[in-house]
Amino acid sequence: MDKINIVVIGNIKPSEVHIIKDRIEEVFKRDFKIYARIKPDEECYINERSQYDASCLLNRVLRYPGYRVIGLTDVNITVPYLNFVFGLAVKNGRGAIVSTYRLKNENMERYLLRVKKEIMHELGHTFGLEHCKNYCVMKFSNSVFDVDNKPAHFCEECKARIKNEVL
Repeated sequence: MDKINIVVIGNIKPSEVHIIKDRIEEVFKRDFKIYARIKPDEECYINERSQYDASCLLNRVLRYPGYRVIGLTDVNITVPYLNFVFGLAVKNGRGAIVSTYRLKNENMERYLLRVKKEIMHELGHTFGLEHCKNYCVMKFSNSVFDVDNKPAHFCEECKARIKNEVL
C-alpha cells in the first residue's frame, strides 16, 4: 500500500505527531509514516511579515518521497494574498502543508481535532476536491472559529469523489 509520509517542520512534540498520525489514519485508506523532522528553511522566512512562505515550505516538503507527503509545522505560514493560512496543498498533486501555529488551544482534544480537520482538508485538495459549501471538512476556514464549526468528515458529495481514498 502506498504510504502518506509526514515531514515535521519545527518543534512539534513527537507524542503529538503520533496522536495526529493515528487519528488521520482512521480516515484514509493509507498508512501514514512519520518520515522526517526538519528545521524551517530560513530562505522561506518573510522578514517583513514575520511569517514563513507556505509555498516555499511546501516545495521543501515535496522533495520527500511518498504517494502523498504532508508537511506538519508549528510556524506561522502565509501566502502573498492572505494574512495567514492554516495550510496549503497542490490540487491534484502529491503534497500539502498544515500549520499548527493558529490551531493551538489549551484544550488538547480541541487542538488535535483542529489539526486533524486541517490535514483532512489539505489532503482533500491533493485528491482534487475544491472548497465545499456543504457541512463538510472541505469548507473554507477564514478563522479558527470556522475550523471549530466545520465537521471532521467529508460530506457525501466529497466522499463520493474520493471514495478510493477514504474509509
